Amino acid sequence: MKLTATAVRRIAVAMQLGGAYGVALALVRLAGWSWPAALAGGIATVLVLFALSVAMAFAISVGGTGAFGAGMPTLPPALQAHRAAARLGPGRALLCYLRECIAVFRMFNWLQPFRHRQPLVPATPDAAAVRPPVLLVHGYGCNRAVWLDLQPALAAAGYRCEAIDLEPMLADIDDYGDALLAAIETLNRSAGSAPLLLCHSMGGLAARAALARARREGRPAACAGIVTLGTPHHGCTLASIGSGANARQMRCGNDWLQALARSESPRDRAAMVSIFSWHDSIAGPAETSWLDGAHNVALAGIGHVSLLRDPRAFDAVLSALDRLAHAAAPAAS
Repeated sequence: MKLTATAVRRIAVAMQLGGAYGVALALVRLAGWSWPAALAGGIATVLVLFALSVAMAFAISVGGTGAFGAGMPTLPPALQAHRAAARLGPGRALLCYLRECIAVFRMFNWLQPFRHRQPLVPATPDAAAVRPPVLLVHGYGCNRAVWLDLQPALAAAGYRCEAIDLEPMLADIDDYGDALLAAIETLNRSAGSAPLLLCHSMGGLAARAALARARREGRPAACAGIVTLGTPHHGCTLASIGSGANARQMRCGNDWLQALARSESPRDRAAMVSIFSWHDSIAGPAETSWLDGAHNVALAGIGHVSLLRDPRAFDAVLSALDRLAHAAAPAAS
């Protein structure tokens, strides 16, 4: 039996609760603590370990490329200047870290394990009639619940959304192609217009790979454009310790990523927008999200999971969708 992301997240929650209880039991039996104090100590221990894991992810992703970060592109001068100006002082860095801790804890201990089946918010009817639909594509080890914070803003702006689960969880990224292309075609038929794709993290690679496959097979998919959010287009350092075929495909500068890049024409890239943060806690080094030929939008002070709930990211996503929707409108008329 292949575990789903939902099941894995529930197991992780159970392990955290079990860990907190185990620490509490040890404190009661070995140190003579009272049960209320011991339980508080057990919970605090789990939270400290969680906070350290987020800090370690930031240190690896933002701190530098290291031995596993080869193959990063050279940023254009304007983006280099933007990156230098976006350096965080101690206060802003701490705020970025705390917001990411809250976002990660909520995402992986509540939304994904227990809110996976929550329905998406319907779009505003009048606006939805003139806007293309949006297919939401999540990232590595996740499920459709990652969109529950961002999707209501899309619906309010008139974007009808559908979300897909990429399964199996640790599969080859190319294996997600059938499901993605089928979802694109289904949404195209039901809405009467080619959808936009909004993709977080690995989801951007899955979308690019699916469209590349469609082109190779002579059946270009009906897609109006792709917006990626924190996608490691050139790989990420943390993928070197990840599990599964998809993690191996996200290692920095590997052959699969290079072949994917070679399969895309300037016209393909012109229909893409890459939104990213200089301070992404997972998809780092930050250069990885810059995509030559696409429209690139750099943000600052936002972690990887926080990109799914930060108002600045919301604004960037809506602007990117509007940009691609307007570009696709003449072709559709």
